[in-house]
Parts: sequence; C-alpha cells; structure tokens
Amino acid sequence: MDASDIDVDGRRVSAAERFVSEWVGEHRIPGATLAVFDADHAAGFAFGARDLRENTPATPDTLIGIGSCTKSFTGVAILQLAEAGDLAVTDDVSAYVPHLRDASGPPVTIRELLTHSSGMPSDGMATALIGRAMDVDDTEVPLSSDEDFARHVGGSVDERVLGLDDPFFYYNSGFTLLGEVVEAVSGRAYAEYVREEIQEPLGMERSTFRRERFESDGDTMTPYYRREGSIEEGRFPFDRPIHAPGGLLSSVMELSRYGRMQLNDGSFRGERILPADRIEESRTPVSTRERLLGGTEQRYAYGWMVREFLGDTLVGHGGGIGVYNAYLGYLKNRGLGVALLCTTGPRTHPMHAGPAVLALLADEDPIEAVPHYALEERLPVLTGTYESYRGVQSLEVTRLGGGLRVVDEDDGLGGMELALVPEDLGAGVSTFRTVDAGGNDVTVRFEVGDDSVDMYLQRWRLHRPRT
Repeated sequence: MDASDIDVDGRRVSAAERFVSEWVGEHRIPGATLAVFDADHAAGFAFGARDLRENTPATPDTLIGIGSCTKSFTGVAILQLAEAGDLAVTDDVSAYVPHLRDASGPPVTIRELLTHSSGMPSDGMATALIGRAMDVDDTEVPLSSDEDFARHVGGSVDERVLGLDDPFFYYNSGFTLLGEVVEAVSGRAYAEYVREEIQEPLGMERSTFRRERFESDGDTMTPYYRREGSIEEGRFPFDRPIHAPGGLLSSVMELSRYGRMQLNDGSFRGERILPADRIEESRTPVSTRERLLGGTEQRYAYGWMVREFLGDTLVGHGGGIGVYNAYLGYLKNRGLGVALLCTTGPRTHPMHAGPAVLALLADEDPIEAVPHYALEERLPVLTGTYESYRGVQSLEVTRLGGGLRVVDEDDGLGGMELALVPEDLGAGVSTFRTVDAGGNDVTVRFEVGDDSVDMYLQRWRLHRPRT
C-alpha cells in the first residue's frame, strides 16, 4: 500500500521514515521494519538486513518476534470468551487453573492478571527462558515442562503483596495463566485459538507462535543480540509458557491489520473480532504502571499501556524478547498508528521510538513529546566539570540512568555525592531534585547558554564551557 493512502501529510511520513533510518544506523540495529496505518490503510517500510551473513534486505513482510505486544491478543481472546458467556473477567482464576489457589488474600481474578494488579510480583519465568535463548542464563530454574511451570508459579504464592492501594507488578506468568484459561475454556491450544479466532479473520496468515512455521517461512528476521559491543546470532524462545505473554512472531504489515481492527472498534473488512464496547473495555485503564517525566501517568488496561499524548490518548505496548524488540500503538482520537519491530536491544527501545514516530506524523517534536528523547538530548549537555568563582569549588556531573550524578571528592570542603532526579528538562533551563546527606530536599538548577552552562546548587553558582 502506498504511503499516500494514509491520512497524513506525505512530508510527515517522509520525516518518520528518515527518523527510523537514522535510529537504525545510530544504534547499529541489523534490521528493522515500520508500518504506519490509519483505520483504512497501511504503508510499510524496511531498513537494513534480515540476515547479516547474506545481507538479505528486510521487507515490511519480514516476520519478527513482537514480545509483549502479544499481551493485547491474549486480552482479546479472554474478552471473546467473556462475550460468549463462557467466563467473566471478575472470575477467580483458580476456577480454571490451579496455580494460584494457595495465594494469600482474596482470590486472584482474571481481570487482575490482565492488568498486572494481582499483587503477584515477577517470578522471573520469562527472564529465565529468554536468557537461555541468548545463552546468558545462569539461574538454572527448572522450566522445561508444564509441570515445571506449575511448580515454579505455585511455589511463589507467598510472594504476593497485599494492602497496596494500586498494586502494579509486571507479571508475565499471569499472562501465561490467562493463556491456560483460554485453553481450559475453549478446549483448544492457546496458539490454535488465537490463530483461528483473531489471526485468520484479520488475514494475519503468516503470524505464528510455532517454530516449524516460522523456520519454514521464506521471509524471517535472523535473531541477534548484543554482547560486549558485538552482534551475535541468537535463538528465539519458542517455549510454551512464553506464548501468551510474548511469543507471537509477526510482520508490521500483518500487525497493522490488528491495529486497524482496534481503530475500527473491533471490526476489519467486515469481520467482527469483538463488539465495540469490549474493545473499549480492553483499553480502559485499571492500574497505574508508572509516572513519566512531566507527571503523565502511564496506566495499564488489558495488555495495553494507556496515557495522554499530544492531546490524545495513546494506546500501545512495547515488547522485548532479547533477540527481537517491538512497539505497537495508536492515537485513539486521531485514528493513527505505528508498528515498529527490530532485532537486538537498542539503547532507544522501539517503545520510545514508536511514539516519537507518532509525534512526527502529528507534526510535533519528539524531544518535546517523548520523555526518553528529552533525556537523551538534554542530559549530555549538562554533564562535565563545573567550577565556582576562582575555582574554589569543583563538581563533576555525570549521567546516572535517567538523571545525573554530582560528585565532589574534595573532603577538605566537605565532599558530596548526589543523585539528581529531573523535574523539568527545558531547552534553556532544567531543574532537578535531590536529598542531601542532611536530609534536605534540594532543588538544583541548570541554565544553558550559547557558550556556557551554569549550575546552581545550594550556596554555589558554578560554570562550565559549553562544547
């Protein structure tokens, strides 16, 4: 499909394409694919190689693992069964699968597993299986059979956290259990159910959970991971416990069909996947996942992250499965979406690059719209060595995660080490908060000029040349 069919100015689509090409080059990503879609049309783009050894070019139809973007498919499957009257999301999950029967507190419900709000913290299942596929797992957790998985989850029930007003623990095993609920209620394997009830009606004919189908396909992305700065060929974790939380392999063009179904309130080319009210239920937030820089809450619905973005509602999800990384999301009111897939684990994950693409399509600046890009653009400008008047005080400012670290190693002047958390990252003025050794809540201010950067910390005004 030609990009001119998308209801977006062609200049913006070209800007998004250039942006992704630069992202691929900057982060040394072997291959990536992008689809831009509205309710009626989709356009696909490919970057780099799907196999480095042969330098075979990627295509918009190349199959790549989508990781946790799979979770909303599991949510759709559960809601289809709820719509048929076969279950209710308020049901105790133990009515269908026994793994959490001995968990303390009130019964764990299907809805709580859909929204990571059961109080069950991560048990590391997905981390262990992905680590094995990348040859970096040293935990030796037994997870080779259904019985192993049942023992692993059942043994963790005492870890449940109770009494929190808004509990959120990202719990991959909860989605594995939801997949087992689908199997128990439908009488079909989870992968078979999703293929027959979601993929086939949408024409997602090549998307698969199955190793044999993926390996026999003629257009697949070789999985790679990064180790000690080099790219190494890896393996995809086809393990059954991974299926429902993150095991689908798809292409951006087939994912765009799923996204267009979402934008069309549950239907696609005459096929009704879910009623409109159920689609709305699936993207209505229940729990709070995190608070972003600037104060925006990232909330969680049924396998979707939901937040305010560009005066709209962004419904999306990222996926990371070691050798592949992904993002699928759409602006609810504008009716515009993106799917972005790649190999390896780039520093800027598709879950940040994808919303940046949406910002460009909306003619907005990604640096202003996406907190990750504000951090990447503005924190490096603030790092370096600062000195006060006549060099009496000297402080070293370095990057520390999403913030800064300030160190004064001169014990003669008291010495200090502070972690600065950003409050506001303006183009000219940035403010941070910290707590000093005396328990004082301190505001630290940076002013960026044409030739220098000034830092204000308690009694000190310090400077450094801007390079």
